Amino acid sequence: MRTILCLFLVLFGLIILNITHMIFFNIFTHSLPYGIYVRIKGTPQRGDYAASCLTQEIARYGIIRHYLASGNCDTGTVRVLKMIKGLPGDRFVVKNANLELNGYSYHLMDRDSSARALKVFYKQRAGVIKKGQYILLSDFTNYSWDSRYWGPVDIQFLLKPLWILEKVKK
Repeated sequence: MRTILCLFLVLFGLIILNITHMIFFNIFTHSLPYGIYVRIKGTPQRGDYAASCLTQEIARYGIIRHYLASGNCDTGTVRVLKMIKGLPGDRFVVKNANLELNGYSYHLMDRDSSARALKVFYKQRAGVIKKGQYILLSDFTNYSWDSRYWGPVDIQFLLKPLWILEKVKK
């Protein structure tokens, strides 16, 4: 009985932290390992996890395609949770259906997992990431809908994994 009560209190506490946006449960996207992430402060660094609201146009596309769920961003969607791969000042180039950034190449798919053509919102083929913007990508899966398609974005806050439930790449 005492164990059940403790488990209930922990679960209740996590739900309250999720409602106050201090804790985020990643159980919906394959872009990050499934788990529980806690909101933290700090200066964004390459390899950190970050949360971002997308622009109205991109968010609307994400909702229509079921890439995004409804949420509390101004656009009505959830924040996307991704890893920071590109920082302000980093150079990038898109060529041969790949985003090249910091010595790594990230393939741009022309179709999603439902065989629908994928729209690329960011048309700049080469450049430098502007101050206050970041390239958010997933190295957890090759099929992530991320900055390869939307371009650099502002981030709202950083996340730190609290408890990872899945470590296998898909």
